[in-house]
Amino acid sequence: KTDPNQIYHIFPDQREGSSSALVLKKPKTKKSSRTLYLTRPLKEELLAWLEKLRQDELAMDGRYRNCGQLFRLPNGMPVAPEALSKWYRTWRAEHPEFEKIVFHGLRHSSATYQLIESGGNIKAVQGTTGHATTGILMDTYAHTQDKPRLELAEKLEADFYSQDIGSPKSGSVPVKENLPDSIQITPEGMLKVVRQMNPEQRREFTRLLFA
Repeated sequence: KTDPNQIYHIFPDQREGSSSALVLKKPKTKKSSRTLYLTRPLKEELLAWLEKLRQDELAMDGRYRNCGQLFRLPNGMPVAPEALSKWYRTWRAEHPEFEKIVFHGLRHSSATYQLIESGGNIKAVQGTTGHATTGILMDTYAHTQDKPRLELAEKLEADFYSQDIGSPKSGSVPVKENLPDSIQITPEGMLKVVRQMNPEQRREFTRLLFA
């Protein structure tokens, strides 16, 4: 039932009498094909994994069926999705110290961590996660903006309200011009503060205005 134009390769099931097969299809959208930047530890781990695959192939002495995929069974054939899910459930049961989340939850955990570590850099994280728009990414991970918004509120409080101007004398009326500049909240004052922000602070301030 799958459009043949959407199929890269078909891996027949090696079990005797089986008529099923694993199908490698094209990505869902054009944006699914993207460049990912690896950390050095992950790069080293992947290189070690590739060496293990090479050793597995040598040990099979001609019986190895290299499917060309990064993750394979010991005989070189591809891993069925249900087998991967079963392995993950077994691992999760053996490690109660971690929160019990579904396999796809690992993707959400990764995206959440990246957003927090990047200070809410939506475009940078979108390039990794592959979300179609920044709006979808923001709607899905809006909770990650709580910390930056709180920090921004604290910075604004320090800028505008930290000065002790004292109590006015009896019968006197405070004059705005005599107040410290740091608490005169005027459009000109706001612009001055924004211009003094670094790019990260300005980005968070803009996001807060439109939240």
